[in-house]
Amino acid sequence: MNTDKTEIRSIGAKEAQIKALIARAQAFDCGKVEYRHRRSYGEDVIELVYAEDISKRLSEDVLRIFAEGLEESIYALDGTPLPAQLVWLLKLRDKKISVAESFTGGGIARKLTSISGASEVYFEGLNTYSELSKMKRLGVSEYTLKTFGAVSEQTAYEMAAGLMATGDCDICITTTGIAGPNSDRSGLPVGLCYIAVGTAERVYVYRYKFDGTREEITETAINYALFLAYKQLKNM
Repeated sequence: MNTDKTEIRSIGAKEAQIKALIARAQAFDCGKVEYRHRRSYGEDVIELVYAEDISKRLSEDVLRIFAEGLEESIYALDGTPLPAQLVWLLKLRDKKISVAESFTGGGIARKLTSISGASEVYFEGLNTYSELSKMKRLGVSEYTLKTFGAVSEQTAYEMAAGLMATGDCDICITTTGIAGPNSDRSGLPVGLCYIAVGTAERVYVYRYKFDGTREEITETAINYALFLAYKQLKNM
């Protein structure tokens, strides 16, 4: 039995989009491909399992359907997990990364440092959970926290700007949000979060509203944060 296969990994695609691409591929593959799809914490893993007698051209055409349809959300076509892919790219670019986390509680750091060789590219991780910590460790202004709140675009921006200002990293990730199950005194909705990716040139801030349990929200945010850093690093 032939076990040749391709494993596509992506972050942030809509489930309906994945199903539509599988249906499109099935209409084209002459029954030569089996599709296995699993979805977890915002990540989609699609396995294409090829029949023994499939032609190289047909397998490449089927893969192209997914590669083009998921272009903005794909990070691997060889099954490499996201943290490993990011560490590999950091090594390739000869860059250092630091992270400062609030509501993700060190989850990004845990994922990165689980990869062998991460010490070559990982400078530091800060768990700046409280407002005071954000001010003392990252230079977030009291005005920003009082005016816009800890969970805001402005705070995420200043967290990243403060981390980049140390000069010890080439790219950074920061997170702030509300994991639930209840909101805080701000009254903002559970699942709201801001993820910032900083470089020497610019800080990019992304706003999301994730659904689910506390674990689902934080793990999804971790995946998105790693993916956003990966995408930015590709352009550096």
